[in-house]
Amino acid sequence: MTTAHPTDAPSVISRAELRGRATGAGVMAFFGLGWTACGVTDMPVTAGRAVFAAAALVSVTFAFLAARRSRAAANAPTHGDPTADTRKKVGVRFGLVVLAEWVAIFAIARVLVATDHTEAIPAFVAVVVGIHFFPLARLFGVRAYHLTGAAMCVSALTAAVLAPLTSTAALWTALPGFGSAAALYATCVHLLRVRRDNDGQGLRP
Repeated sequence: MTTAHPTDAPSVISRAELRGRATGAGVMAFFGLGWTACGVTDMPVTAGRAVFAAAALVSVTFAFLAARRSRAAANAPTHGDPTADTRKKVGVRFGLVVLAEWVAIFAIARVLVATDHTEAIPAFVAVVVGIHFFPLARLFGVRAYHLTGAAMCVSALTAAVLAPLTSTAALWTALPGFGSAAALYATCVHLLRVRRDNDGQGLRP
């Protein structure tokens, strides 16, 4: 990635990047709802259902906007798009990152179950998922993923400190659940936030 000079105009988003942003936002909208479901686990039933319904509406809205952005990519310029060989390499590396993530989640969950610490599973899963965003930030060139990963890790570590300290079991699900959901929804906003340039010929970050 080249660094623009202060006088340079920001580059127009290519078709591949626009589609990548849309796909990323759609995936995060889905998982944001999943983490919200985790967060409402120990809430009163009525309040939990209300929060989950609101999150479902947010996720559907982001998914709709992501689909629109993906369709808009058909009119985006193709210059700067990666070659087929580059896309293949990125796909392989992405697959390895996700595989490592799931292996780590499975291993940690087994250890926590075996040691009778199942309440800590959501927090440790959030840490693993958060960590996996760091290599993705470099792989996809999305620096905001560093913030996404950091926010998820912080929410999980906060739960690991406060839940035992306050003897409040609900924090094991509420903090990593809502914290992770908020981080993913904020990332959706970032990925979908583009503007049309002055001459109307393209979209820019």
